[in-house]
Amino acid sequence: MDFLNAALATLRSAPPWGWACGILGALFLGWLLGRSSGPRTRSAPRPVRPESDFSGLRDLKASVARLEAENTALSNFFLLLPDFTKEINSRMERRAIAPLLVKITERLFAPTQVLLFLLDDRVNALILVQQRGLAEDVKVGFQVKMGEGRIGWIAEHKVPMDTDDFIREMRQSGVSLEVPAHFRFKTELCAPMVHEGRVLGVISVGGITRHYKYEKTMLNLIADLGSIALHNNLLFSQIQEMANSDGLTKLYNKRFFMNRLSEEILKAEKGHYPVSVFIFDLDHFKHYNDSQGHQAGDEVLKITGQIVRDMVRPDDTPARYGGEEFIVLLPQTPKDGAMVASERIRVKVASHPYANRESQPLKTVSLSGGVATFPVDGRTGSDLIASADAALYRAKQAGRNRILRAETKYFSDGTEDTYYGTTNG
Repeated sequence: MDFLNAALATLRSAPPWGWACGILGALFLGWLLGRSSGPRTRSAPRPVRPESDFSGLRDLKASVARLEAENTALSNFFLLLPDFTKEINSRMERRAIAPLLVKITERLFAPTQVLLFLLDDRVNALILVQQRGLAEDVKVGFQVKMGEGRIGWIAEHKVPMDTDDFIREMRQSGVSLEVPAHFRFKTELCAPMVHEGRVLGVISVGGITRHYKYEKTMLNLIADLGSIALHNNLLFSQIQEMANSDGLTKLYNKRFFMNRLSEEILKAEKGHYPVSVFIFDLDHFKHYNDSQGHQAGDEVLKITGQIVRDMVRPDDTPARYGGEEFIVLLPQTPKDGAMVASERIRVKVASHPYANRESQPLKTVSLSGGVATFPVDGRTGSDLIASADAALYRAKQAGRNRILRAETKYFSDGTEDTYYGTTNG
């Protein structure tokens, strides 16, 4: 008790600044004691992001980049599509369609190889008509049978396929789609060209450097556009053939022949080569019509037209000139060659077993004809035909069933008649 009283007396006697110092010292001492005795605390560490989060981010970025690339490619494709569709359907020449299909396929997939086959019904095989990136030892014209290898399998089953589809098909069905003769074909993506259930061809793509999620659908779209263009070309050719052909003999008509003659003469003038014309008619045809009837006469004309078609070359132009008169254009053929070709037709007609041919004055159905050659016998189509027709008239006068060549007018001799194998003076 005495101790407390003494302490209080001491505090009462202390000045105010002493009180302040004491309070501050007590607070400082309390802070030091609390720091040394209390638990030490640290600031919370920053959370560490798991590695899986970085991997997911990378995958997301890759997916976004892939989608952007596909979107750009698809945009380019759909920008190309209208012009491609317009161009491929405006081409009336069959040979112009294949290069266009290969061109857009290259621009779309940037491949190292593109092959385009068209079906040839005559041999029931696919014929290589256009290619890019194929070895030189495999030529255009290479044939693939229906059902043979990957390309033949596509044509037979009429479905687009890629490499995974081919592998799956071989595993499931056990069929072998690898053919040794096709080892140079890089068929990674393949689509058939089908129109109304009929196969017209196949497009094969290999070494693709630009892939798409729906690449089979895209190639199939190109193939479908190609098949439509081929079908339209076929229809156009049929209509054109009907317009340019004689309905009875199936030869070309006079209008088409005259156009072709003008074209060939123009080419011959530029190329400095001969063009020959062979014109003929059937001897005593009116007599045959009167004695056997007009139906029998029409049959003779049909058979004669078939003989002419079978005897001429692919580049020649046979036509029905009018009535029982026929004419043949022989490009790049001198007069001697034209005489040989014409004589073959004459012999074939004279030996053919026409019905009741014995009733004819010559005891057979025969022809008389004339041959003229550009430029010596005429420099225009009309002059050339006139020269050949004059030779035909002389053949009639000479006894029929023969061919004479047009007279080449010289100042020294204007009367010489020369026909195949004989000089008629």
